[in-house]
Amino acid sequence: MADSSRTELAYAKESLWGTTPASALTKLRFTGESLGYTIATTSSSEVRADRQVPDLIQTGASASGAVNLELSYGAYDTLIESALFSVWSAPLAISVADDITADASGSAFTSTSTDFVAAGIKAGQWVRVGGFAANSGENNGLYQVSAVTANSLTVASAPASEEAAAGLTVSINGSMIRNGVSETALTLEKAFTDIDQYIAFTGMVADTMDLQIQTGRVLTGSFGFMGATASIGSATVGTGPAIPAMMNPVLNAVNNIGQVMEGGAPLDGIFLQSLSISLANGLRGIGAVGSLGNVDIGTGRCQVTGRASFYFADGALYEKYLNGTPTSLSFRVTDSNGNAYVFTLPRVRLTRGSIAAGGPDQDVMADFQFQAVRDPATGATFQIDRIAA
Repeated sequence: MADSSRTELAYAKESLWGTTPASALTKLRFTGESLGYTIATTSSSEVRADRQVPDLIQTGASASGAVNLELSYGAYDTLIESALFSVWSAPLAISVADDITADASGSAFTSTSTDFVAAGIKAGQWVRVGGFAANSGENNGLYQVSAVTANSLTVASAPASEEAAAGLTVSINGSMIRNGVSETALTLEKAFTDIDQYIAFTGMVADTMDLQIQTGRVLTGSFGFMGATASIGSATVGTGPAIPAMMNPVLNAVNNIGQVMEGGAPLDGIFLQSLSISLANGLRGIGAVGSLGNVDIGTGRCQVTGRASFYFADGALYEKYLNGTPTSLSFRVTDSNGNAYVFTLPRVRLTRGSIAAGGPDQDVMADFQFQAVRDPATGATFQIDRIAA
C-alpha cells in the first residue's frame, strides 16, 4: 500500500498544450495535493422490464486539482508563469566599472556609458544595487525604479548619499513578471515511489494562485490547475533522471518580511497582522464531440483580490475606503540566503473596510478586502520581482 510520505510531484513545461515534452521533469516541493481526473458519466435511460440499468456511459472528463506549498525562493517560478500567463524577464546582468554614480539629491543612479533602457529595466521594477563603498555600502540595497532613461534610473527611496563612480564596480540585478496573456501549460506527475505507480496530468494550466501571510507562521500558498487528460503507468513520463527542486529556506512572516508598503510608502507606526492574495484566471474546459477530456482550455479575466488585517493605529486607510481612493500594496520577503521576492499590486481598490472592537481585552483590528485593477502606469494588475542574492 502507498504511503503519502513517499509521494513525489514533478513537472515539465509543455511547448504543445497537452503533450508531455521529451525532457526531464523537475521535482516540486509541496505540502499536499488534490490532483485528479474526474470522469462524468450518464446513466442509460433505456427501459427494461427487469427494472435494471443497462449501462453507465462516460460522457466527459477533466483533469484538475491543487498543489499546496510553503513558499521558498525559486521553487515555484514556473508555476507563477502559468498563473500570471507571462514569463519572467531576462535577469539583469549589469556590472560595470567606473561608470554608475549614486545621485542622492536627484533620487537616481546615473551612468555615462551604461544604457539602462537597453538593459531592459522597466519603470515600476525592483532592482538590487551593489558595489558602492561609502559608509559601509549605504547606497547598496533594493530600490523601486520610478522612471528610466538611457543613462538614469530614478528610484525610491533615494540613495543615502552622493557617491562618484571612480574606483567602483557597480552591479544591478533583478527579474520581473507581470500578468499577461501568454499561456504556460505543464505536465504534472504524481509518483507513488513505494509502489512504482505514476499518474501524469497533461495540459495543466494554473487557474488560481493563493498566498497567505500571517503573524508567527510560514508563508503558505497554493496553485489550482485545470488541464486535459491523465494516464497511469509504472514508470515516469519524464526523460532521464528528474531535476532536483531548488532547496532554498522556507520563508516566514517573522524575520523574512523586509518591508510592507501601502500607497507607495513603507508602513510607519502601522503593523500588519495578516495578508492574503488570490489570483483567479477564470479558466474553463473546452470539450468536443469525439473526445473524452478537454480539447483546450479557455481563459477568462485575471482577477486579483485579497484581505488585509492591520492593528488599528491610523485612520488614513479607512478614509481611502470611504472616499473610494485607489492605493497600492507591496511587500518584500527575503530568505536567510539573501534571495528576495517583491509582490506588488500597483493599483488597488478597497472593497470593504471594518474597524471594530470585538470584545473586552482585545486588539482593535482594521480589516480590509480589496481588488487589484489595471494600473495605467505599468499596464499591470499584479507584479512579482525576484532578486537573487
